[in-house]
Amino acid sequence: MYLPYYDALCDLLSEEWQPYYGIRTIEEQDLLWAQGRQTPGKTVTNAKGGQSPHNYGCASDWTTWEGSQPLWPRSTDKVWALYEDTCDKIGLRWGGGFAALDCPHNELSLSCRWSRVHIEYKLYGMRGAQQFIEKMIEK
Repeated sequence: MYLPYYDALCDLLSEEWQPYYGIRTIEEQDLLWAQGRQTPGKTVTNAKGGQSPHNYGCASDWTTWEGSQPLWPRSTDKVWALYEDTCDKIGLRWGGGFAALDCPHNELSLSCRWSRVHIEYKLYGMRGAQQFIEKMIEK
């Protein structure tokens, strides 16, 4: 369900734009959530395992690259406006519009919260969660 959006990003963004992160397990998400809270490091997410669209293959994080190195422009850099416009054009929600800025992030736009998807996952497994996501995609 997310793959056509991902392909559109690949087609519309210049080669300097590359994905940095895509799908991750619920366990990986819990480790990221703990960073800066329960383990050393900078806080990088507010989503616990199961509450992130990354856990369902419905999000990716992109940035500009120079060679094999990600550049991570500041949130005020004008390059994010291009990324925002591209995400908007193809119907993805851009993380730079979140209360806690997450400029590299994009995700499917749903008519519910990802924590609601997690309930479906706990009840019906990944297949059930993905069927629920299909119904909740904002068109």
